[in-house]
Amino acid sequence: MRPEGQAGPGALPRRLDTEIPRLRLVDLLALRWGRPLTLLVAGAGFGKTTVLAQAVRAHLLAPRGIDAWVSCTARHGDCAALTAAVLDALPGRPDARTPLDVLIRLAPLEVCLIFDDVHEIPAGSPGAALLRELVRTLPATAHLVLSGRELPDLPLARREAAGELLRIGAGELSFTDIEVCALARKLGREPALARPLRGWPALVRLAFAAGPGAPWRFAREEILSRVPGGWRRALAALAALGTATGDEVAAVTGEPVDLDALVTRIPLVDVLGDGRYRAHDLWTEALSWTSAAPETRDLHRRAAAVLTARGDLARAGTLACRTRDWCLLADLSVELVITTLSALPSAVARCWLDAVPAHEAAGPAFLLLHAAALHAADFADPRIDPLLDRAWHAMRESGGGDAGLVAVLAQAGIAAHSRADLARLAELAERAGLLDPAGPIVRCLRHTVAATLAEMGGDPEAALAEIVLAPVLEVPRVLALSTLRFHYHCLDMCGFGGEAAELADRTVCVTSDENVRFAAAIARWFDGDPADLARLRAVSARLGPEAGTSRDTFVTTACLAVIASCVGDGPPALSSGAPEDHDNPRDAVLVSAASAAVSVAGGDDPAARRTYARHLERWPVEAPFNERHLRRFLALGYVLSERLRDRWERAELGPSHRRARDAARALVRARAGDLTPAGLLAPAHALCHLPLPWSVELATRLAAAGEPAGAELVRRLADPVGPAVHRWLRQYERSAEPALAAGAAQLLGALPSPPLHRAHIEVLGAMRVTHDGVPIAAPQLRRVRVRQLLGALVLRPVLAREQAIELLWPDLDPADAARNLRVTLTHLRSLLEPGRSAGDASFHLRTDRDSIRLVRSPWLQVDLWTFDRLADRVALARADGDVDQAADLLATAVSLWSGEPLPDLRDLADSHVAIELDRIRVRHVRNLLELGELRMVAGEPAESARLAVRALAIEPYDARGHRLALAAAIKGRDPARIEAVRSTVLTALRQLGVAPDPATKLLLGRLTTIG
Repeated sequence: MRPEGQAGPGALPRRLDTEIPRLRLVDLLALRWGRPLTLLVAGAGFGKTTVLAQAVRAHLLAPRGIDAWVSCTARHGDCAALTAAVLDALPGRPDARTPLDVLIRLAPLEVCLIFDDVHEIPAGSPGAALLRELVRTLPATAHLVLSGRELPDLPLARREAAGELLRIGAGELSFTDIEVCALARKLGREPALARPLRGWPALVRLAFAAGPGAPWRFAREEILSRVPGGWRRALAALAALGTATGDEVAAVTGEPVDLDALVTRIPLVDVLGDGRYRAHDLWTEALSWTSAAPETRDLHRRAAAVLTARGDLARAGTLACRTRDWCLLADLSVELVITTLSALPSAVARCWLDAVPAHEAAGPAFLLLHAAALHAADFADPRIDPLLDRAWHAMRESGGGDAGLVAVLAQAGIAAHSRADLARLAELAERAGLLDPAGPIVRCLRHTVAATLAEMGGDPEAALAEIVLAPVLEVPRVLALSTLRFHYHCLDMCGFGGEAAELADRTVCVTSDENVRFAAAIARWFDGDPADLARLRAVSARLGPEAGTSRDTFVTTACLAVIASCVGDGPPALSSGAPEDHDNPRDAVLVSAASAAVSVAGGDDPAARRTYARHLERWPVEAPFNERHLRRFLALGYVLSERLRDRWERAELGPSHRRARDAARALVRARAGDLTPAGLLAPAHALCHLPLPWSVELATRLAAAGEPAGAELVRRLADPVGPAVHRWLRQYERSAEPALAAGAAQLLGALPSPPLHRAHIEVLGAMRVTHDGVPIAAPQLRRVRVRQLLGALVLRPVLAREQAIELLWPDLDPADAARNLRVTLTHLRSLLEPGRSAGDASFHLRTDRDSIRLVRSPWLQVDLWTFDRLADRVALARADGDVDQAADLLATAVSLWSGEPLPDLRDLADSHVAIELDRIRVRHVRNLLELGELRMVAGEPAESARLAVRALAIEPYDARGHRLALAAAIKGRDPARIEAVRSTVLTALRQLGVAPDPATKLLLGRLTTIG
């Protein structure tokens, strides 16, 4: 086996002195570059790894692409482990998240991904599923070689029927008579010794090494009997470890050993390119015949300790199962649970549990492992707690130390917290007091359990004081992540939303958990910061069960429903049930707040009040746990319930909760005629803490009293929210309350209403403006300064008046320049909204004393803005592995381009404008090339060639464009096209005076071969 995650010849075994070149197989394997899938399937000792290594080395002499090597082990049954190994083996692209994404990003270069010892991946495991997905979705520029004793279940029928599959089996891998004779000559043996072995390479080699007349099993034993006992123990240690350093082998044998001498004396022991050593799996069986069972068991225990230290618990468990060492497997089970917790590798756990005989399965370690496996499948499984209790009591009675008890307590704590089981957590807290407090995991668990109890007891400040003491830097990452998530929950509960968001942002770097990423944006919103609104809306639109656990989805849905009520959006589609469906105040608060927010957003305040009244009747405000969770949505409760209002006026609140109280207090006082708090309220806090009907009402009451803050608030609401603000203003205009109606009418006059037509501005080429899709030939568009000002606003939607003057009239005196700007703005308003009366405020173009704004809205589309948004969506699609969507988005972006962007701005003396224009051009070239590479992967070389031509017309010296053009020519096999592309690339390189990069050189060499 190879060291994991290495590509190319550095991961291959050194060439043996007695290795014979197997050129017929090397030539056969060269066909892998013409087939999507190559399979080498044969039993142990057929030389699969050796011949693959020879083929990779031979390929270096005449490269057609990139070979990447992954040696599989049992731990690669875990999808994350196999993904990491593949990503390590493939070159470059650190931003890629999946093997398929890397293969696509490497296009147009061809890649051959070699999986050696693929039989090590457990059948039915997530790793095997990843292999199936790779076989099914393999890009046209990628090739797979799967080598092993047997293969996982793969979708091969379609590829085999299409002639896309190359099979190499035991028949091809067996030595021919000529090869047997060649090896015999090298070793000074008679070929006749190997005649009964039918060309089985490993046995032929063993027979020659053991002497004349020995059968293959005796040959192995004969070899072992001729070496010193220390060497035999070293070989056994190496076979147990798979691959190892000299120090690791010495740690198992208890004595130093010269492994280089071992390699020279014993066949099928290799030195790998990174200095590690490997013994062939055939030696495992041989050693089992020549070693006493107690000796083997003792050695395997020491090998398991080494494997555990380097994180390979899967192989350690395999050793324990092989020798039926259930005591060792029990210790490993405890280690597996404590180092993985809620991220338990289920395939490994199931494999171990299936191997344990019935009379051993009742042991406490296996009860723990069983409970962890059940929790991984269904956290509500009623069997979990009884199994953990049995494990706890059995471990306590055995007096075997705290390690097992810590694992049981950790797993039990996670299970109880998943169910919000306060009684169970209290019981676990008592148990934690029985453990030795010195270890970091015990200390972390004790602080976490104590913090959870404090939080569920209604004292999040005490919980926060406990959780900050947890030694998260000293415990496994999984336990640290769980603790950090509870830490920022406690910060949020204490009203420190900003600090919670900062902690969640820092946690993002150690996890790919999407719920951690949502948490920061949600915490910021309830802190009064709407900066992540667009992201929250995107989360709400795609929220589904796949977003995380059912608990995570439930909490996120409730929070997003409240946020949606603040911005006039519909609530998320997923239902959280009714409040009475939940048996604890924490979850009942979430559902009640979400339900009340939806009612308020629909204009039904009485229904919202009834929701809160029913909740408080069932869960009294005097109950601390209930009251503290009600604070999470404080503004709702403050306005809808006098009991909560009175309580929170007297309460000490954290900064986030104070801001929410200020927003709610401003509304309540405004309704009573006191507008002082409303006039002081930050618009962002009104947006984040009040449902939209309430924030618009607040602006309306301010406007009715002649307060300028009313117009400012409604403007700050309208920009992110849009037409929903106008809808509520019109509704308030019909109010029976005179002041409310007058204020709404006043704001409707000041706040621009949406235009009658949707405008579309095109700047990726000659400027063009359309209304409802119809091009307009307005005389204003013929004015250069109008086009330049509009172009500048497209680049910078908020432009200071001084900036506009400096950009367009740098040589005029200030008074003349200001007059020119006013005239130009008049023409621009008329161009964008020709039907709007002169006295009405412009919807698209907003101005004040200092600035000019081009407002983004559903009524205004700009091709450049769409172009930039598509770039972000492409990045998300690639990160999600959705290649088809990425290609569609890129095609849309490419179709927007009709020429040089914003040509009227090219002559302006402004370096920032020039930089922006270059950015747009570079982005377009990148889109062309990325789309061309995806088309190449999909087997469309003609379209790839056209896209490469377009890219090189803009950037003729782009190396990536050269590679795409070359690869498309190779795939197209048109001699004239091949020669034209070759000439273009070589001419560009000569003009630059540089040599081609290695990839371009590889493709040029391939062109020459084809020619």
